[in-house]
Amino acid sequence: MNWRSAAVDGLVDALGPTLPAAAFIAAIAADDGGYAVRLSDGCPLDGRFEIGSMTKTLTGTVLASLVDDGIVALDDEVGRWLDAGRNSGITLGRLATHTSGLPRLSPGHTTGAADPYAFLTAEVAERELRLTTRGPGGVEWDYSNFGFQVLSLALERATGMPFGSLLERRVLRPLGMTCSGVAGRGRGSRVQGHAQGSPVRPWTHHLGGAGGVEAAAEDLARYLSACLTPPDSAVGAAIRLAQRPHHRIDPLRSAGLGWALGPPGYLGHDGGTSGFRAMLGIRRPAGRAAGVFVNDRAARGLPPAVRRVLDRD
Repeated sequence: MNWRSAAVDGLVDALGPTLPAAAFIAAIAADDGGYAVRLSDGCPLDGRFEIGSMTKTLTGTVLASLVDDGIVALDDEVGRWLDAGRNSGITLGRLATHTSGLPRLSPGHTTGAADPYAFLTAEVAERELRLTTRGPGGVEWDYSNFGFQVLSLALERATGMPFGSLLERRVLRPLGMTCSGVAGRGRGSRVQGHAQGSPVRPWTHHLGGAGGVEAAAEDLARYLSACLTPPDSAVGAAIRLAQRPHHRIDPLRSAGLGWALGPPGYLGHDGGTSGFRAMLGIRRPAGRAAGVFVNDRAARGLPPAVRRVLDRD
C-alpha cells in the first residue's frame, strides 16, 4: 500500500469511531504520485462539505491571481472601492495576512446566534468598517474573519464580479473543481451538517471570502494536489504567491495570503461552521499533503490526525 492510500485509511479509521453514527468523513491525501480519496460509508461521491475558514486559502489565491494579472496590488488601499472612513488606508495585503488591525468578528456580530453572519450584507459591512476602531494594523498579527469578509467585498468592487464568480473563474474552473463553490454555485449535492448528531441549518454568507465555500472530496483532492505541487499555469503561479510568507508572526510561524505557515516545513488551514469541521495540511519537505472533512461540528482531533499521517514514516 502506498502512502496516499495508507493516509486516507488512517484518517477515516482514526476519526470514525469518535463520531456520531450520522457523520460522514471525507479523507484526501496527495504526494508526487497523485492523490487518493476515501469516503465513509454512505457519503455521496459528489457531496459538498462546508470547509469553513479553509476558504481563506482560496480567497488568498483569488487575490494572488488578480495581483499577477495587474488588476490589484497588495498595497492597494480598500478606500479605492469601499466607503471605509477612517479605515480607508487598510491594504488588501494587510487583510489577507491578518495584520489589518480589524477585530476577529465584525462589531455587530452576535456570538451564539443561530445564523451569525446573515446580517452582514455588503452595506452593513461597509458601515461597520467605518465604525470600527482597529488595533495597530501592520504591526501585530491578529486573526480576523471580518478582515477576510471585507477582503472579498473589496475584490468584488475592484473587479465588478461577485466573489463566487471570481472564485470559479480564477481557481475552481482551472483546477477542474466542478462540484464546489459558494452556496448555489457549482454542481454536487449539499451534505447535511450536524452538531453532536443533530441536523443544523447552514450559516448564511453574503460575503463568502472568510468561510463561505462548499466543496466535494474529489475537488478538494485536486486542490490539495495543486497546493502541494503548483502547476505551471496561471492558477499555479497564484498558489505559489499565496503560499509565500508575507508576514512573520514569530520565529516559527508566518502568514501567507490566507495560509498559515509553520512550524517550518508545514502549512495549512482548518475550518469550522455550524455543522462541519475541516483540516488541510502540507508537509513540503516530505512532498506530502492531507486533509479531512467531517459533517459534524462536534468533531475533534482533525489537526493532530492530519499531522500524524503527514509525519508517518
